[in-house]
Amino acid sequence: MILRSLFAALLGLLIGAAAALFLVFGPVEFGGVKVGPWRTNMHIGSPDAPGIVRSIIARRGLLAMSREETVYFSADADSEGRALDEACDYRVVFTTQPDARWWSLTLYAEDDFLPVNGLEAHSVSAQDAGDQQSFIVTVSRQRAEGFWVSPENGGAFNLTLRLYNPSEAIVADPGVAVLPTVERVRCGGAS
Repeated sequence: MILRSLFAALLGLLIGAAAALFLVFGPVEFGGVKVGPWRTNMHIGSPDAPGIVRSIIARRGLLAMSREETVYFSADADSEGRALDEACDYRVVFTTQPDARWWSLTLYAEDDFLPVNGLEAHSVSAQDAGDQQSFIVTVSRQRAEGFWVSPENGGAFNLTLRLYNPSEAIVADPGVAVLPTVERVRCGGAS
């Protein structure tokens, strides 16, 4: 009986540790709101965030502000659900600027840090777009005209769109945000 209890306790500890490692370091972020390829979690920056959300934020190094200050949207797939990959070229198509005082779009490598590539083409912001309402950000290893970010050395990268001081409607329901599409143009030289 004691041996069986010890075995059950050890098995429980192993399963719990494995589940914790998967939840914190795994590829999936649980919960949240999805808008096209973009997702956000209502608990990011909230003092009421569950432990798992706090663990994911701590692991990713996200210095999260409250939702009233910033709403964070992340995309690790294009608008058709295909994983983002540095071997492919993409177009991030803004039909209108995000409804926020200021915004930024940043590319992060699969390790959740900026890709080390010496190109310094990691981000585009409201300041870059100026008064333009509709525009395209090219995501490509090849330098592009206009707005461009480079995924070189990014592997299975992700895009983070931060809305600083978003509208009250987005704070109340991030699902109403009008966000850009992410279109794959070509992959490995093929369209």
